[in-house]
Amino acid sequence: MAMGMAMVAMENSTTMVTKVEFSFFPREKTFSYISWKKGGYTRMKAMKRVLATALTAAVVLGSANVASAAETQSPTTAPAATAQTKSVKVSGNTVKVKTTAKGTATVSAIKSTKKAVTVASTIKVNGVSYKVTVIGANAFKKCKKVKTVTIPATVVTISKNAFAGCKKLKKITLKGKKVTVKKGAFKGVNTKKVTIKASKMNAKQFKAFKKALKKAGFKGKVTR
Repeated sequence: MAMGMAMVAMENSTTMVTKVEFSFFPREKTFSYISWKKGGYTRMKAMKRVLATALTAAVVLGSANVASAAETQSPTTAPAATAQTKSVKVSGNTVKVKTTAKGTATVSAIKSTKKAVTVASTIKVNGVSYKVTVIGANAFKKCKKVKTVTIPATVVTISKNAFAGCKKLKKITLKGKKVTVKKGAFKGVNTKKVTIKASKMNAKQFKAFKKALKKAGFKGKVTR
């Protein structure tokens, strides 16, 4: 990029006119100071050294300021996963979760007045997203009106008494391919009126799942 500057000074219009011309170009190494005085002129190079020194000082000072500003900026770090118990709002429901330092979470309680409840696959706590892997004991105890429950593919375990107290429960949809259901998960529920749909499981997984449900005390219908 080329930069140019010109300055003109006049002293007693009849005696002397002084004109200073200089320019900066990436490859230009010199500039001229030309003085006209009573028809004659001389070339002077003293200004070159003065301005070169000033320019160098400005560049050095500017670089120092940039470096200083960079040093004062502290790097931002994302919050880390921690073990804690927290209640958060998810899709209009109050969900109590127990998180781990590994980034997973157990849904220990869901408070909802809705007839259809969908468990979130991830829950954010204090800016950190945790993957929901377990439906804890008595998780749906406070969902007295719930009729249908959808459980995400991230969930691999449904704990004992998970659906205890859900007397109006009619259908559970599982999105996962491999889910362990603990004995007593449906305590107090008339499972003969409940249908569990596990459409993502292959034949082998589905067979093993049905067998596990039977051991857990489930007597309702299981479909794919």
